[in-house]
Amino acid sequence: MILVLVGPPGAGKGTQAKLLCARFGIPQISTGDMLREAKRVGTLEKRYLDIMDSGGLLPDEAVIGLIAQRTAEPDCGAGFLLDGFPRTVPQANALDELLASQGGRRIDAVLQLDVPRPLLEERLIHRRTDKRSGQIYHLVYNPPPPGAELEHRADDRPEAVTKRLDAYEAMTAALLPFYEQKQLLRRVDGVGKPDEVTHRVLSAIGRSGSGGE
Repeated sequence: MILVLVGPPGAGKGTQAKLLCARFGIPQISTGDMLREAKRVGTLEKRYLDIMDSGGLLPDEAVIGLIAQRTAEPDCGAGFLLDGFPRTVPQANALDELLASQGGRRIDAVLQLDVPRPLLEERLIHRRTDKRSGQIYHLVYNPPPPGAELEHRADDRPEAVTKRLDAYEAMTAALLPFYEQKQLLRRVDGVGKPDEVTHRVLSAIGRSGSGGE
């Protein structure tokens, strides 16, 4: 089972990724996590480190190279879930070529979590992180306990949230029609409790939402 999970910031991709990976016994591959780890252990080329340190976006070949290494590992034999990649049509084409080179593998489904923009903004703007524990709270849906030392991350402030959502919409404008044409796109209502969304996801990919596969 090879899945691609897409959706704007605040759509709940992280939560659904963990639930789906646990169900299917496949690893979650987050490009952001991979890049941070490669930087930490020193396996990223200096020219790419310089780009990351300046806040720029790495060229596609750098990210594809990391994905190629990761998906060749034994735990990806039964499949994997890609979180955060691809985001553009050239990246999607590069991913297809990579999978084809790995014995003709193919994506099973591309899952788009649909959440209305006003709700995305509410989810993001009211998020707070406890500096001491790292626990993430929401001022409306999951209020912090008394005494929590809260931090409002810079990218969750209103002006940053607007930029993040605009950038996502602009970047993926051509990606979703690309996968829709390939009949791989599954649009899923991302509003509701996590288990409700998971049930919709499983239904969208033709798997039972209760019990075994």
